[in-house]
Amino acid sequence: MRAKGLPILDFSESNPTRVGFGFPSLDCFLDPANHGYEPAPKGLLRAREALAADYASRGGPSSPRPEDLFLCASTSEAYGWLFKLLCDPGDAVLVPKPGYPLFDYLAGLEAVEPRPYRLYYAHPLGWRVDLDSVHAALDAGKARALVLINPNNPTGSYIKADERKALMELCSSYGCALIADEVFFGFPVEGGQSSSFIGEDGVLCFVLDGLSKRLALPQMKLGWIAASGPRLELKEACGRLEILADAYLSAGTPIMNALPKLLAGASSFSTPCRERLAANLTALRTILEPPDSPHRILRCEGGWTAIVESPRLLDEEELALGLLREEGLWSHPGYFFDMEKEAFFTVGLILPPELLERGARSYAAYFASLLK
Repeated sequence: MRAKGLPILDFSESNPTRVGFGFPSLDCFLDPANHGYEPAPKGLLRAREALAADYASRGGPSSPRPEDLFLCASTSEAYGWLFKLLCDPGDAVLVPKPGYPLFDYLAGLEAVEPRPYRLYYAHPLGWRVDLDSVHAALDAGKARALVLINPNNPTGSYIKADERKALMELCSSYGCALIADEVFFGFPVEGGQSSSFIGEDGVLCFVLDGLSKRLALPQMKLGWIAASGPRLELKEACGRLEILADAYLSAGTPIMNALPKLLAGASSFSTPCRERLAANLTALRTILEPPDSPHRILRCEGGWTAIVESPRLLDEEELALGLLREEGLWSHPGYFFDMEKEAFFTVGLILPPELLERGARSYAAYFASLLK
């Protein structure tokens, strides 16, 4: 279709540089300090101080110290570092299903087993962690880390207070570290967000975030790890992690120097983004959930993605191809994320409103034609 020049609407769009939010001024990259090079394993101190101050300004129960922050090129790289730090070849890390498929690759590249635990859905309350499946996965042995996505992608589910308590107890009893990916944390949609894992000290904990989502700057390649935990364990882990970081030195000097100014202007993106997410979810429900609709929008507590449940009139793959061929609509099917049944499709809530509405009407029209 692309080769023929046919129009395609990416209904699952997640690239913030393609949805009309604009771009911060590049003046912050014209810093004369960029001519110098300071090979600091954790990242430039002034950048880490600015990041620590930004966390403190958010008013959470805890904020990281500059010395507990590690700057890297991306959260994907951060996962690689942490799997190296925590695991030997053949060990396991627990990952959520449904979830983003990248973990299978990242774990495999470190010779680590990505062992799934289950999320389940109960309408209209939303998604929950199946704690029995977490217990079983830990009980299988050699699990070195539990990965939590807060909120999860694509389910949009935050970790609830009672789940957090139970998960912390399990990690503590099995000697398992916690990796909390919070790249979408600052984007609640419906129901409000839970507490961040920043500063968690019950077990060794590593919180991941970055500019890709927080400031819609995936092309600038800056992520970070905020480490916390029991004092002695944290000291040893940070020492070892610093050695790993020193082997890569992957964070670029210009983006680290620009970080203080970029963080100061973060609301110019985050505020309109949150407004768009909420408005688009309302529009999606209006178009796809009228009385007697065959479609249901699953509860979306946070993040940039909504999930639509629709009748399994064909195999999910055939439905995806039908949407593309008949309506020019490209949407990711649920099996991409290991959904337990069919048929589900994802919608990018960061789409410009007019494109989201057009995509939703095309989606509805395709299923209406199948139901005739």
